[in-house]
Amino acid sequence: MNNEVSIFKNRDVAVTGKKAPSALTQSLMKASRLKRISPRNGKFVRVVNGDTAGKIAEPMRVVLVGVAPAVQRVFYAQAYDPAAEATAPDCWSNDGNKPDASIKKPQCGTCETCPQNVKGSGQGATRACRFERRIAVVLPDEVGGNNEGDLYQIKLASKSIFGKGAGQLFPLNAYIDYVIANGENIDGVVTEMSFDEDDNQVVLFRAVDFVVSDPALRLVVDEAVESPDAQKAVVLTVAAVDKGEDSEEKFEEKPKKAQVVKQVEEEVAEPIKRATKKVTPPTEPKGSLADVVSAWSDD
Repeated sequence: MNNEVSIFKNRDVAVTGKKAPSALTQSLMKASRLKRISPRNGKFVRVVNGDTAGKIAEPMRVVLVGVAPAVQRVFYAQAYDPAAEATAPDCWSNDGNKPDASIKKPQCGTCETCPQNVKGSGQGATRACRFERRIAVVLPDEVGGNNEGDLYQIKLASKSIFGKGAGQLFPLNAYIDYVIANGENIDGVVTEMSFDEDDNQVVLFRAVDFVVSDPALRLVVDEAVESPDAQKAVVLTVAAVDKGEDSEEKFEEKPKKAQVVKQVEEEVAEPIKRATKKVTPPTEPKGSLADVVSAWSDD
């Protein structure tokens, strides 16, 4: 797969004055039809009512219609047991800074100083409290005719959230920054999700088309962005954890016995806040995005 072709030619340079940001993009800049898609071991698994409902070919084309405003955190006191009944996390955070107000016995007053946020508190050198970020998507390939498509929740782990990426492939946070820097809305581009060739636990993102090029898809996306389901999909709510509905064990495809042994997730460096740097315009002329889309279509 050629990962150097994208609807945005330049990886770093912002294109200003493109358009007014949508409601979703503004929320990201500031910091039911619902089903699930589970990224697992190099496969996208469709999950409906807790049961596996087939796999989706990779790379998978989506439009992001909801993104958790911040990186979330989830902590389970007990080790994963595939035979156990699904339970709610012992502690969690939607803003990544402090435990949810509904938690009766939080692990600490803040996530930063929490003992579960220390390397080695989990298995091996990992943290016991894991980073997560939820997104809501619709699949363009499911939209057309009388089919408005379904809304899917996807939960991403730390290795799919943090990092810089390479070429035109990015982990989620860098991808969001990249699309916004190019003057586009997150919900205005068709995104291709694929697994890292060197690590099938890592999901990467690439912009491949514009939503506006498909009028039927644009209508579905506009409605989905404003829907309560999209908002619910990206937030870990009290009702969900009380029922164990957010538990990975309940929703995910059950691994085979031999696969259960290895539960250690490679530690990913926590993001560091830095002062915003002004982007320097390129010295060479930049081709139009329409030309880049055409090039991608012919690839």
